[in-house]
Amino acid sequence: MFQVYSLKIGELLIPEDGALLFDPVHVWLVTDGKTRILVDGGMPDIAEVTRRLRVNGAAGGHAALRAALAAHALTPEQIDYVVVTHLHFDHGSNLDLFPNAAVILQRDELLHAVDPVPTQRLYYFKEAALHLMSRKRPQRLHLVDGDLELLDGVRLLKVPGHTPGMQVAIVTTARGRAAIVSDLGDHYRNWYPANPRATRHPLNYLGDSFLPGGIRSESERVYLASMRRTMDAADIIIPAHDTRIPMQVPRDWFDLPPESQPEPPLLPLSWPTQGTNA
Repeated sequence: MFQVYSLKIGELLIPEDGALLFDPVHVWLVTDGKTRILVDGGMPDIAEVTRRLRVNGAAGGHAALRAALAAHALTPEQIDYVVVTHLHFDHGSNLDLFPNAAVILQRDELLHAVDPVPTQRLYYFKEAALHLMSRKRPQRLHLVDGDLELLDGVRLLKVPGHTPGMQVAIVTTARGRAAIVSDLGDHYRNWYPANPRATRHPLNYLGDSFLPGGIRSESERVYLASMRRTMDAADIIIPAHDTRIPMQVPRDWFDLPPESQPEPPLLPLSWPTQGTNA
C-alpha cells in the first residue's frame, strides 16, 4: 500500500475578479517504502515567475523542492519516477533536478507544450519541453498514449480537459483510492460546486455535476466526462491548489474539507507580498 504526502513548495497570488487568489503550489510524494514517485515538478523560483508573468508569490524552484524532499530524508537523485500531470509552468518545472528518474508524460501533452492553444501559450515555459526532449528514451522519458498501470497500486488516467494531455494519478492506500487530480479541478469548489464546505459561493444548480476550470483546451462536455471518470475511479480527490488538501494520505482522509476550514476569502489587490522573492 502507498502513502501520499502533499509537499508545498511555493505559492502564487493570482488576480481573480478584481482581487487576489492565494494558490499554494504542491507536488506529491507517493511511496510504499521501496519505490519513490513524485507527482509533478512544481514551479520555478518565484523571481522567474514574477519576471515572466508579473505574478507575485513565494518560494518555488530547486531549493524549495530539495528542502521538501529532505524533510522526508530524500534527495532528488533517489526519486524513481516523476509523473507529470501536465506541463504548465507550476507543474512541469524543475524536471532537470531528477537525473535518475523516469519521467512519465502523455505524448499529447508534450506536443501541446510545443504548440499550445493560443490561450495557453502563457502557461508553458519552453525550457521544460526542451529538457524533456533531451532526456534518454524510454529509460528517462516515457511518453504515454492513454491510461497506464504504472505499478500495482498506481494507475494513471488520461483525462483531457484542462489540457489535451492531462493525466491524473489514482493511488491505492490502506483506506482506499486517492486521486491526485492536479488542475483537472484545482480546488474543491470544482468538484463539489453546490456544497458550502467546498465553496463560499455554492451553486445549487450544479448539485449533480462539476464546475470545470476556466483554463481549458477541450469542450465543456469532454472536461466534465473526464471529471466524472476520475471521480468514479477514486474514493477521495486531492486538488492541486486548494489550501485545505490532506497533507498525508491515508492518515488524513476526507472527501470534503472539515467545516472548520472554510474556503479562504479573496485578498485585496493591495495585499503586501513581503517574504516573497519578487
